[in-house]
Amino acid sequence: MNEKIAPELQNYWEKLEYTIPSAIQNKVYEPMKAGRDVVGISPTGTGKTVAYTLPALEQIEPKAGVQLIILTPSQELAVQVASVVKEWSSQLGLEVQTIIGGANKVRQIDRLKKKPEIIVGTTGRILEIAETKKLKLHQVKTVILDEADQLLQQDQLKTVRQLMSKIPGERQMGFFSATSNELMEDLSKWFNVDPEWIDVTDEDESKGTVLHAYIETPTRKRVEIIRRLTRMEGFKALVFVNNVANLTLAFEKLQYEGISVAVLHAEKYKTERQHALQQFRDGKVDLLLTTDVASRGLDIRGLPYVIQYDLPMNKESYIHRSGRTARMGQAGTVLTLVNDRERREFKKIIQLLEITITPLYLYGGELVKERPEVEETPGHEARTKEKSKVKKVKIKAKKETHKSSEPTNSSAASQDNRGEQSAVPNKKKKHRKKPNKNKGARKPKKD
Repeated sequence: MNEKIAPELQNYWEKLEYTIPSAIQNKVYEPMKAGRDVVGISPTGTGKTVAYTLPALEQIEPKAGVQLIILTPSQELAVQVASVVKEWSSQLGLEVQTIIGGANKVRQIDRLKKKPEIIVGTTGRILEIAETKKLKLHQVKTVILDEADQLLQQDQLKTVRQLMSKIPGERQMGFFSATSNELMEDLSKWFNVDPEWIDVTDEDESKGTVLHAYIETPTRKRVEIIRRLTRMEGFKALVFVNNVANLTLAFEKLQYEGISVAVLHAEKYKTERQHALQQFRDGKVDLLLTTDVASRGLDIRGLPYVIQYDLPMNKESYIHRSGRTARMGQAGTVLTLVNDRERREFKKIIQLLEITITPLYLYGGELVKERPEVEETPGHEARTKEKSKVKKVKIKAKKETHKSSEPTNSSAASQDNRGEQSAVPNKKKKHRKKPNKNKGARKPKKD
């Protein structure tokens, strides 16, 4: 592939010190450059963005209107994809604009005056601006759906199809994801396409080594486990929580403990979400608590841990969450916190994925594979010493009391006994008459 791309892109490839293209980059280049519809399935972290960007850019004519649209399911992913596309498109003198929900729509419309050839964004906002006639789509040649399996779920499929109705029928489509679903099998019905399927899941070798593990712990102790994990050297983790309420509660507890932590979820403003993500990428916080909004496509370089505070809803969710670590040849750990009941459910998900799962234990400030003889709990050593100290004091006090109460001779003992007897008067037992049985029963009438 890298021998066939445009010279400007080839030079930038070498500048970034890229070596051999990944399997997905090699396989989709020629069919996409030829204008054919493509479905690209490849593991997370294998360079799918570059895979579809390079052949799509080479088909664009400068200053000829919007010709490439890239759709993403989240604002964060749109910003990340746009950043990558801008790097490569600048080598060809092409303009990229990001259009996402949560941003100022008036400013987005005003920036269209720069006449970008490429639009990257979320479907709803792009459709909204297109309906104002401020965004012209009649020149579009290619539409890419990044994380296509999510964009084609029922809650977003209708919006995607509405947007596609405003684009010429003679256009190329690319569908890219780490996983597929049943809806992707009906692409011909939804978009009148007959795409070439390219699935390199089994042959891709660019993904790093992942340790899939779990810690069995009661739900109420999960925040404490995470707090102890942060004491490990070099620890940094993306923590997935299933709902915002539990996420907020965990965040407040960790923050109270003095842990450097940020949150990312759909109920936050766009600027807050971007700030939290940037803080995490820059290493200013050790933990980023998030919902599945961050499970797709986000590239956080050198991330050593992914922690699942809650079980994923399905195997697809597990794949995308775990894909945030061990990207492009690096190593990483996916650590799931489960209680006894959840452990059985978790193993069912793992069996579907055909991966090996390892039980781990947190002991001595490290993750170990062997179960400790005595399980360490927070403050265990300090509490043990304190209990021992209190026990010794009680034993000593008991001995002193016993010693002081011992009589010096028999006469003293008899006097003490007499004194005791005189000091404590005998208590007489009160003899209460038992109430008559069947009290209140009617007396028999006399004849």
